[in-house]
Amino acid sequence: MRPAWFLLAFLVSALPAQAQMYKCKDARGVTQYTDKPCAGGKGGEVDIRGQPPISGKLQGPADPGAAEREFQGRRIERAREEDAAAARAEQQKRNCAAMHSRLDFLTRFNTISKTNEKGERVYMDDATRNAQVEQLRTAIARDCR
Repeated sequence: MRPAWFLLAFLVSALPAQAQMYKCKDARGVTQYTDKPCAGGKGGEVDIRGQPPISGKLQGPADPGAAEREFQGRRIERAREEDAAAARAEQQKRNCAAMHSRLDFLTRFNTISKTNEKGERVYMDDATRNAQVEQLRTAIARDCR
């Protein structure tokens, strides 16, 4: 069993701490607030208390670990988004290079041919080539900036 003074000390330490505040004016008339009585005797005790929050609810200390986890989660998500954007940009760059290469091929050579299933050479007519050139130019103007 604990002595009675221990119980009394425990109860006193568990009470909320409130400090008395004093308002003091010095010789120049400057007002200061302090937790000790005024030396010159000008001034006196003031009743200063904390104001409750507007919501009326006192909140305990926030979990700093939760805030850190939330921050790290946002950082990781932002890094993933940046990586995905970089991958999309790289793919777009490759697509543009392929379209430029195909356009260069179509406009550089006068006759374009390919070999069919029978091994015969088949030539591209001018209308088909012009249509493909126009499609490529439109796609390049739209997608490659």
